[in-house]
Amino acid sequence: MAYELSRRSAVFGIVSALGSFALPKPTEASPWEEVGYDRLWVRNANGDELAVQHWVGERYEVQAVRLLSWLWRDWRDADAAVYIDPMLFTFLANIQTNLSVNAGTPCLINLNSGHRTARRNATLEGAAKHSYHISGRAGDFTLRSFLPDDVYRMASNLNVSGLGRYRTFTHVDTGATGRRWAGKGLTL
Repeated sequence: MAYELSRRSAVFGIVSALGSFALPKPTEASPWEEVGYDRLWVRNANGDELAVQHWVGERYEVQAVRLLSWLWRDWRDADAAVYIDPMLFTFLANIQTNLSVNAGTPCLINLNSGHRTARRNATLEGAAKHSYHISGRAGDFTLRSFLPDDVYRMASNLNVSGLGRYRTFTHVDTGATGRRWAGKGLTL
């Protein structure tokens, strides 16, 4: 039941002051098969692509979450995979749907970094030692047709938990709510 309450608050807790973006009403269905509040269209950096409905009725769809978790795997380290927090998919579906509506076309999420093993994470310059990527609670991505600043602004307006803005991508995670930061050389 905890996911149900969190899911509803994420979907229906949309902030009204959205700057230059217009949001559809949360009860409106998406006009596309691959993008919607209950589904994602994602390609990882290895080229694997998936369009899947991860939320059905009042619950997460277990098989879809497994498929998305596999897409999130650390393919750079022997395909190591963990179960990804489904709330991350809810955050991303909301961001993707709202920006796709603004663009008037479905916009693919390009996942730059999903799950990372602790071993590989330790080799990355600037990566937090206890990164949410290690525990399956984070994703770094771009969204076709939008600059990272636009994605960051939308994600912030949708109250995602952890949100980082970088020059070439946006970071979203399911850690403590309200955490915001900008990458090296950027300001919030």
